[in-house]
Amino acid sequence: MKRMLYVYFGHHKCASTWIHEIIGQVCREAGLQKRLLVDPLTPHAHGPLTDYRRWDIQREELGAYLTRAQVDFACCITADRAHVEGLADVPFRGFHVIRDPRDIIVSAYFSHRNSHPTEGLPHLAEHRRRLQAVSKEEGLLLEMDFSAQELRDIGEWPYGHPDIRELKMEELIARPYDGFLQIFEFLGLMDWEGDYPARRRVANFVRRMLNRLSFRHPLLRRLRRPIPITGEMLLGRVWDHRFEKKARRRKGEEDPRSHYRKGQPGDWRNHFTEEHVAAFKEKFPGLVEKLGYSWDSSIVPSLT
Repeated sequence: MKRMLYVYFGHHKCASTWIHEIIGQVCREAGLQKRLLVDPLTPHAHGPLTDYRRWDIQREELGAYLTRAQVDFACCITADRAHVEGLADVPFRGFHVIRDPRDIIVSAYFSHRNSHPTEGLPHLAEHRRRLQAVSKEEGLLLEMDFSAQELRDIGEWPYGHPDIRELKMEELIARPYDGFLQIFEFLGLMDWEGDYPARRRVANFVRRMLNRLSFRHPLLRRLRRPIPITGEMLLGRVWDHRFEKKARRRKGEEDPRSHYRKGQPGDWRNHFTEEHVAAFKEKFPGLVEKLGYSWDSSIVPSLT
């Protein structure tokens, strides 16, 4: 019987760093082999994937590559539908996180202009030079063109796949503890047995620490043993990565040069003019509505 693969499908500027870091810590304690996969050309274009061990992974061979590498949990943080097609021959369960595409444009504008690393990314370095040479109003229009491929990928995603749970970033950051419990329950990774006697709790803690060490020191790899993921283990890591700790300020307090710039949904209303609204609708017709959002500011997006 083939081993089950667990997959996080994310997108640029959709809290992918936050989600990936939480998964990484949980996997280390649970003894699961995690691998990060990135398309360096995102959000501008498509190219081969890399996991920073190999730089030319083709989407159609994704499942075979992850199987050979004995990966338990893959984090595809620049996903498109070809990722799913590349896993057709591999048993997997996953979750997919999207965001209001208008907020993606605003977040990407500030990140690409001020804070996102550009080393090894000449297309992004050139884009930054253009953004820094124009006003914010013109820069947002440039960002719509630069990030167009990502927004098309989100619009063309295979929604309704039985083995992929769909979530909005907005609901996940609003209720992160409930959200991550639901994700890991859907993946089939949660241990719901309840309270354990003290001896077993101590044994689980020791095993978690040994698993951590096994990832830090290759010579200790033989110590690694997969263990069930408990609520204590998962929610502790969510707490470790809360916005206030990462950004060192409260949600809603903005720092334009920080990777964790603001932490609140609906920020596009503070930056889009009528020209931006018209341009967005022309470039991405029907996308807002297809993803379950609205142009009516009085309507709160459905989070179910």
